[in-house]
Amino acid sequence: MKRQLGQQIDPSYDPVLLQKQQLLSQAVQEEWQVLQNTIQLYVIQTIKKSGDTLGNSRDRNFTATLAEEIFHETVETALKKADKFDPNRSARLWLLGFAVKKIQRWQRQKIQQNKRITPIAELPLARKLKQQNSEEEILGILYESSNSSDPEMLEYLLSLVNDANREVLKLGFVEGLDGESLAAALGTTVGAAYTKKHRAIAQLRQAYAQSHKSSEE
Repeated sequence: MKRQLGQQIDPSYDPVLLQKQQLLSQAVQEEWQVLQNTIQLYVIQTIKKSGDTLGNSRDRNFTATLAEEIFHETVETALKKADKFDPNRSARLWLLGFAVKKIQRWQRQKIQQNKRITPIAELPLARKLKQQNSEEEILGILYESSNSSDPEMLEYLLSLVNDANREVLKLGFVEGLDGESLAAALGTTVGAAYTKKHRAIAQLRQAYAQSHKSSEE
């Protein structure tokens, strides 16, 4: 149908850009599983190279959730920058290039986060506890302290983490939110909420162990 006389053309319409976005979208739909699995392998390799200081490379739930989060961020960024995509190149490799950069950014942020963990002098109640080395043990303390009438231990534990992780722990253990309810409270997806909770627990475990070690010395 011919354009009517005087009808304006949308200045934002770019047929070349639209074609590139469609090619990338098609590649994502056809190869999303391969892309996500490859990103997860990159994540595992990155964590292993750090000696697992960035997380547990053997925790498939953690690495899969993180890979899914990076995958969605990768697709979003790739579509925004579709004008730079060369249709003669492999869409999969172009997408994975963005994924690698995002994993590297996550690695830098995680390293900086670990550096900011500051040992805090333990309260008398905390000194009575043994050093907790596993996630299950620190979770036990969290559950016990959040269900106790004495808030001293809970306040101490929450003081060991940064503001963002403190909010996640309060929602998860004080208010008892999980899954979709936790995701809604944090304003994010269920997968991202799980990742935030896992990171908060990991920081707490490391900070608690370091604080206990400092008090013994």
